[in-house]
Amino acid sequence: MAAPFRTRMPRGQGHLRRPEILAAAKEMFLTDGYEAFTTRKLAARVGLSQTGLYVYFKSKEELFDTLCRQSFVALGDDFRHAVANAGEGMSRLRALGLAYIQFGLAHPDEYRLTFLEGPGLNKMDPAGLDPDRPSGAGHNVFLIIRAELERLAEAGELRQVDLTVATHTVWFGLHGLVSIFIARPRYLRAERDALVEDLLDSLENGLRPHQI
Repeated sequence: MAAPFRTRMPRGQGHLRRPEILAAAKEMFLTDGYEAFTTRKLAARVGLSQTGLYVYFKSKEELFDTLCRQSFVALGDDFRHAVANAGEGMSRLRALGLAYIQFGLAHPDEYRLTFLEGPGLNKMDPAGLDPDRPSGAGHNVFLIIRAELERLAEAGELRQVDLTVATHTVWFGLHGLVSIFIARPRYLRAERDALVEDLLDSLENGLRPHQI
């Protein structure tokens, strides 16, 4: 039987539908894919007319951006917590790397949606520094990594390297490992914790000043 049609909630209670709509949208994005997703299907899924859905979200793009922003904000919070409880020097960057990996493993659906399945990273505007914008939240995560690299450079603990290039190197290295863990777990031929430690060691050693 078809789900009963839901009318618009009473005034002042509409915000209660947003989490439900986003949860349904996330599942549909992951199941159907970004291209096949339609707001018409979503509206039917949550028991709204398409016009009623537009009261909460105006488009597929807005829904997707909202979900991605939630992931970026949560990752940024984990980053700030990680460095607040880390030591000094490379230990702070290592704490960021571990926090990134743990975030991906703890939230595989959110990670897939933001980094693997849809145009999440493509929607990051490099100039978007406003944390209230979807792209701004993603760029701020980038800036947290870059700030730690800049701190290391000022302390003389980083080899001569372009900070933006180094930030991409760190992010993409972490992303590659997390992506394999999530998308191809049976591919692994080594123990997971050992792989994490080896990657973090490699990033750290590669960024240290060259010994003469």
